[in-house]
Amino acid sequence: MDKKLKIAIFTDCFFPATGGTENVIKTLVPLFQKLGDKVRIYAPNYHIKGVSQDLPGYDVYRLKSIKLTDNDNITLIDKKFIKNVKEFAPDIIYFVTGAIMAKWAIKLGQKLGVPVVATLHTKFEQAWYNSTKSHIITNFMIRNLAKYFNNTTMASTLSQDAVRTLKKYGYKYEPVFIQNGINKQNTTITPFELNIPKNRFNFLFCGRLEKIKNLDFTLKVLKNLVEKYSYRDFNFLLAGSGSYENNLKRKVNRYGLKDNVFFLGQIRDKSKLNYVYSISNLLLFPSTFEMDSLVVIEASVFNLPTLALNGYACGERIIDNQTGFLSEYDLNAYANRIWEIVNDKKLYDYVKNNSKNLKASSWEEIAKQYQKFFIDAINKYQSEKK
Repeated sequence: MDKKLKIAIFTDCFFPATGGTENVIKTLVPLFQKLGDKVRIYAPNYHIKGVSQDLPGYDVYRLKSIKLTDNDNITLIDKKFIKNVKEFAPDIIYFVTGAIMAKWAIKLGQKLGVPVVATLHTKFEQAWYNSTKSHIITNFMIRNLAKYFNNTTMASTLSQDAVRTLKKYGYKYEPVFIQNGINKQNTTITPFELNIPKNRFNFLFCGRLEKIKNLDFTLKVLKNLVEKYSYRDFNFLLAGSGSYENNLKRKVNRYGLKDNVFFLGQIRDKSKLNYVYSISNLLLFPSTFEMDSLVVIEASVFNLPTLALNGYACGERIIDNQTGFLSEYDLNAYANRIWEIVNDKKLYDYVKNNSKNLKASSWEEIAKQYQKFFIDAINKYQSEKK
């Protein structure tokens, strides 16, 4: 199939919300356009008038929404939206969400007679339980999600952990495997003043400050490090903001870490965020939530190694003691690994210098992989209709 595609992307999360899924969409769409495809994004408006004007070059249709948090909302469907999708006449509908827009991707795909594909970006059972605090509601939503994915023509995932998760949800088929990409061009660094003690070992977390990011675990690890080894010659920098920030600040005080932990806020200027990467020594990322963390990949560009959890998605790219570090999911084990890394300068320097070799394809290559995924789905859909 040589013709350029018209791709409709359905999502419940997009700019100005922040997160991995939002950043992946923002990165891929211009690359699809560069390949000659026409892309329209259907996303919530987050109650911001004219929000789409902040994204020149993107074709975004905004739906009204009910705000839950800064990053969460309920997208509202109306007849204008349905009419717009019909007029756009997509060759394929692609959803990267698990809620209302996933449901409507399936509905409109069936109505318009076009294939629907999806990517699992999130461990939704963690995200939804974190929002609803209800196992009953979460399990109901997961059953619906499995139904949506089973009604796609094809689905993809970002990691082997994501493959296991999707199958656990009830997906019956074998998903396509497409990881996130890397951008080695955007490496401009803009230094700025950080009010932190000098000549310390700088640990870093970069991302939304939410409970699901496992930051409680990280703070307990640092408390363990102080108590077990009397080690205080470190800074822990948190670059991000979120609804869990005040909880974290209370725990920092309770654990006696207020002289070691520094909240930098959300750094929107990429060149300033690059500076934070460049002055950091170790990315602490014991996440069980991410399917394929962009932060881990971005950090490697600045020779910043990650300490991730063995057996989870964020650790899949890492070769332990070569391109990064791995630990078992245990407070003592994670603290012991940090202590080993801090004290073994030869090992640390070797891994730091080698961390740029973390396995990752360029975003341009990833965009081509997605385009093939779309074309394969269209061909499969058409052959099954015959």
